[in-house]
Amino acid sequence: MTRCNTFARSALFAAVAAAGWLSWVLVAAPLLGVWNARAVYLVGVTAVYVAGLSPQGRRPLPVALATFLIAAVVALIAHTTAELAIGLAAILGIARSGLLYRAGPARAVATEATLLLGGLVFARFLAAISLPATALALWGFFLVQSLFFIIAGVRPRALSGSHPDPFEEAQRRALALLEQTGV
Repeated sequence: MTRCNTFARSALFAAVAAAGWLSWVLVAAPLLGVWNARAVYLVGVTAVYVAGLSPQGRRPLPVALATFLIAAVVALIAHTTAELAIGLAAILGIARSGLLYRAGPARAVATEATLLLGGLVFARFLAAISLPATALALWGFFLVQSLFFIIAGVRPRALSGSHPDPFEEAQRRALALLEQTGV
């Protein structure tokens, strides 16, 4: 799986997701109906995007599966595309700043609120009734999400085996160094 954990890769994902929508809807709409095809595509694209956000050293498949299952529940509850988009944006924000990347709590909330609300507003501005407008709205939303990687102060979360406290990590390295030198 290709990672989309940089600005350029995330912007490329936005373009690919938008282009994929038109192919998907031509195949799936006759079988599922347009709304259901849109819901399935949005859930799938959200799961793939969140998995692609995984920092190096993490396996993206469990992240994709968990995101897909939670997003599918949101899709079953949502009555409109707007409700679905808001729910999927919340899932994206929680996964990105809550699980995958580390920033101060206030910064994380401000960043996610700005990017998610900005992305939803921009997507709504680009959206219309036509199917190509859905592709444009998808592109717009994910393009705004690409800005996450330009914001300073965001870094990947440490893997679960390492010390989250910088002092403990420095102490561990110092002790390892002392053991190597035989002191």
